[in-house]
Formats: sequence, C-alpha cells, structure tokens
Amino acid sequence: MARVSEDEVLLLWRSLRAFRSGSKPPCAPKGRPARSACPLHEGCPRWHGQPDDRLASMEETAEQTERRRSTWPCSRLLDLLPPGLNRIGS
Repeated sequence: MARVSEDEVLLLWRSLRAFRSGSKPPCAPKGRPARSACPLHEGCPRWHGQPDDRLASMEETAEQTERRRSTWPCSRLLDLLPPGLNRIGS
C-alpha cells in the first residue's frame, strides 16, 4: 500500500481541479481528430452529450449544476481525495 503525505494529496487535488476548470479547460478535446489529454475523457459525459458547462451553469440553479458535474469521473475522484488522506490502495 502506497503512503502519501497530506501535501501530496492536496497537490493532486489542486491539479485535478485546475485541469477540469475554466472556460477552456485543459481536459477539453483539441485538434483533428479531437483528442483529450485527460485519461478519463472516454467515460466523461461532459464531452459526450452534456451541454457546455460554462453556458449551462449560467442558466441552471446551483443544485442542477452540482448534480450535472457530479456525473463527471473527475468529480467522483475528487470526492475520494479528502485532505487527510494518507494511504492509496486497500
């Protein structure tokens, strides 16, 4: 079982948040053919059928936005990374 420090978990959490955030997030597919640097891209409804996050969040309630974002694989991963985590694995 790998041990990690709280600082390492916080760094991973911040990196993951930054990777998926912004008006043009780095996880968005780019180029021709469109490809994403995100390893979770293929299973992410954000890029396969959901409306544009930035535009949708302006029209939705906060609860609707949170519910939609909770379907993203990275959101579920962030939920598993509490600040006090110090072990990865079983």
